Amino acid sequence: MNKIIAFLFLCITFNSAVTAQYTQQITNVRAQARIFADATIKRDYNTVLKYTNIEGFPRGKLNVVTIPKALKILQTVDSQMIKNRMEIKSINFGEVLCIVKEGFELQCTIAQTTETKMQFGRTITKSTLLGISTDNGVNWKFIDATGRDSKEMRKLLPRLSSRVIFANPENPKLIPDPKPSNNSSLKK
Repeated sequence: MNKIIAFLFLCITFNSAVTAQYTQQITNVRAQARIFADATIKRDYNTVLKYTNIEGFPRGKLNVVTIPKALKILQTVDSQMIKNRMEIKSINFGEVLCIVKEGFELQCTIAQTTETKMQFGRTITKSTLLGISTDNGVNWKFIDATGRDSKEMRKLLPRLSSRVIFANPENPKLIPDPKPSNNSSLKK
């Protein structure tokens, strides 16, 4: 009887520890995703790179991505956005869709909604932010999956678990700027 009680106590203790660890992992990934998003909006690319999994960047001739190369890619994309009068206004997160263990890392996805100011309005894009942790969920690095489906992400990241859940992609919604009113009653 004592062995059964001890076993039940051990199971309850283990379950409580696992639940607490999972809760902490979700807290960490949400907090670090927020830092990543805020840095993206502020165009603070040193902070963005600190929280970026650079495996998600295009590879050069040597099939290697370095931090300086990743920074240059970010700056090039940013200058193109400025040239085209585009600006990320907000990035909001929904639920953590999953956290799965694959090999020696945790992989997670979060539903994400991005509002971008365009030349004649704004777009609302719903997509997935992929997070990867190599230290059991303490620190996370992200890859924005906007414009990519799960098949493309698995080509980019061959270690990506088949159990990772992506948000249902939606076509971007364009919200045109209101047309200026031609109010003739203001004339005197």
